[in-house]
Order: sequence, then C-alpha cells, then structure tokens
Amino acid sequence: MGFISRVATTGVLALAAGSGYHFLTNRHSAERPAIVSEAGGRSASIEYARFSPSENLERIEIGELRAAAERLRGMRAPLNVAMYAFTDRTIAQLLVEEADAGTEIRVYRDGEQYEAEQRESERSGRSSVASMFHGHNNIHVRVKPASRIDLMHLKCWSDGQVLRDGSANWSTAGLKRQDNDARFTTNRQEVQEFNQNFEQLWNRSANTRVQ
Repeated sequence: MGFISRVATTGVLALAAGSGYHFLTNRHSAERPAIVSEAGGRSASIEYARFSPSENLERIEIGELRAAAERLRGMRAPLNVAMYAFTDRTIAQLLVEEADAGTEIRVYRDGEQYEAEQRESERSGRSSVASMFHGHNNIHVRVKPASRIDLMHLKCWSDGQVLRDGSANWSTAGLKRQDNDARFTTNRQEVQEFNQNFEQLWNRSANTRVQ
C-alpha cells in the first residue's frame, strides 16, 4: 500500500517521500488538517493518532472535519459519519456551517444512545444536537433501531480520502477528559471498507429517518 508514516504525539512533520500525502500534526496547531496536499502518481498510506486528556481532541477533530468538508465541496460525495454518542455542540455547529456551505453530510446513530440524548434534552430543556440540524437540508440523519445488545458502537467518519476512527465519542468528556484516542489514516483499503460498510448501515430498512 506504500509508505506508512506514524506521527508521534509530540508534533512532527512527516512527508511521504516522493509521492502521496503530506502530513502535518502539531500540538500547538491542532486545527491544521492532517492532509495538507497530494502530489505525484503513486499512493502513500499515512496515519497518526492523538490521545486525550493530554490533548484536546475536539480541536483536532474540528480541524480535520473542516479540511474534509472543504475537500468535498462541490463533489457528489458525502461526509459519512457513524457516531455512537454525539452531544458535542461545537462539532455539531461546525457540521451545520459546512453543510450550509455546500457539503453533504450523513450522520448514522445508535438508537438507544440517540433516544437517551433526546430524553435528556427534554428533561433539561436544552436543545439536542439532532435538533440543531433541523432546517439544514444538506445534513441527513438516520438512526439504527434501539437495542441494548445490538449497538451501533462505531466512532468513525470518512470523506473518501481520510478515515477517522478510535475510542473517542463526540462528547465534551469523550474528547477532552476521558482516556481516549482519535486515529486518522489515508489507507485506501480501510477508507473503502468503512464507506462500503457505511452504505449497508445507512440503507437498513429498519432505520428511522430523522431528516
């Protein structure tokens, strides 16, 4: 699959020699995207991981999502998100802004977790993340039927070039306080396999179509 560069958490510039992607990660510039440019005819597979609570994964996530949305702008391809817990309003607002700018976004949720978040929203009187998406036509949300033994437990997204996975949910605690990781890779096989699997999840007949 080509040259693989693992980038240390101290912040390193890694170059896929002679071809492929340039990676830039730095704890002091966390909102820079992982993929800065692509050049040459050959492919390179590069990845890096970040860990909370020593680092603010929300900032890193926002930088990567913004770069992904910009890559997708004007293309007939969506940003595919499968996220077990999603209560981080800063990330939700970023998705709204990128969707309004023209990026199609598909968000797939676990049913039990989604219902718990909606109940908490009603109890607290504070709008849920899902309600933030209402009226934004480029964001689509589907929910797997609720089940305590058959979870949709993924914490992944992909724009077709990058795959993000890891243990960190999109919650303030998950991204900033808990012992979690977020991993980003350009490995083509992993990217393709996630997106193929996502299509199967997205098209389940039993899904609830929220919007």
